[in-house]
Amino acid sequence: MKTSICHPYAKSTAVRARGFSFVEAIFTIAIIGIMSSLVVAALSNASRDANRVMARQQQTALNSALTAWVMSQTRVGSSAQVRSLESVRTTYNALGTTSARFNLLVPNPSSSDPNARAGFIDQTTADHFLDYTTSTDRLKSSALENSKQYLTFPTWQSGDFPRVDLVSE
Repeated sequence: MKTSICHPYAKSTAVRARGFSFVEAIFTIAIIGIMSSLVVAALSNASRDANRVMARQQQTALNSALTAWVMSQTRVGSSAQVRSLESVRTTYNALGTTSARFNLLVPNPSSSDPNARAGFIDQTTADHFLDYTTSTDRLKSSALENSKQYLTFPTWQSGDFPRVDLVSE
């Protein structure tokens, strides 16, 4: 009969118990932490990008409404007479602030002009802008607030068309 003597410092050939060692567990937790921070960063960028897209869409919508206002002002009532763009520009520029120019687009039920009565943007949209706007020259909405931007209605220059500018704070 053969007996084998094991040296006390010899490596054991026994099968290791299942599970992670302490170093493996720390390493795994570190990797999970790094991956989760990347996901959170990507999600916050997506949210900011969505707000910027919404701000650009709002700028485009107000630009379209402003163009519709200009076109409605070229007609004198229901007659075939036409007002010059110069005359419309003078009316627009006489309103010195972004808020005053924005109000040209808002429905005005007491107006005798059917276009002004209906407005060029819906009342809900107008209320949303008015709720977030605190300055007379910075038009804001929820998306504009979140993306740190605002809209302005600058002075209408001769030889140009009125526009809505999107400005970063």
